[in-house]
Amino acid sequence: MPIEEQEIPENPVPGRRALGLLLSQLGTHAALSFGRKIAGFGISPPHFGILRWIHANEGKNQRELSSHLGVVPSRLVVLLDELETKGLVARERSAEDRRSQQLQLTRKGSQLLEKVERIATAHDADLGSSLTAPERETLIDLCAKLAAHRGLIPHGHPGYGKRIIPSRSNRKLSNQSRPE
Repeated sequence: MPIEEQEIPENPVPGRRALGLLLSQLGTHAALSFGRKIAGFGISPPHFGILRWIHANEGKNQRELSSHLGVVPSRLVVLLDELETKGLVARERSAEDRRSQQLQLTRKGSQLLEKVERIATAHDADLGSSLTAPERETLIDLCAKLAAHRGLIPHGHPGYGKRIIPSRSNRKLSNQSRPE
């Protein structure tokens, strides 16, 4: 039901737990915390998602990756260029379709992915450490249901639309919008 049609209390109760706020706080905490944990490897969470997908889909092309992640192709090219410059990803022309770039992890990329996967697993365990195993599974199922109802792409993430840029003192997220 659209927000305009919902009954909204005139005077919200102070201290009321708001789902959107809690999800936003947790999502921001999880993303920033994970980003800090992997920053020493010279990659960002969007890079990690790309490395994961390529590992599971060796030889697939950039168009398929773009569709899977819900990122515009021009933004994906920038991310892949960064990974290729670091020696983590290789792009090869398809023998069947010369216009297509097939994606492969390099040996260095596979080794890095293995290390970062261990960090991601520990990060996930830490995030859910206050929950029992059944509570954790229920939370995952409920979040997946909310995401599906909103039409969110299962592996997409707003982080694919942001650009990590170096500043003099540290790295920051730029709030540039996605290219159209």
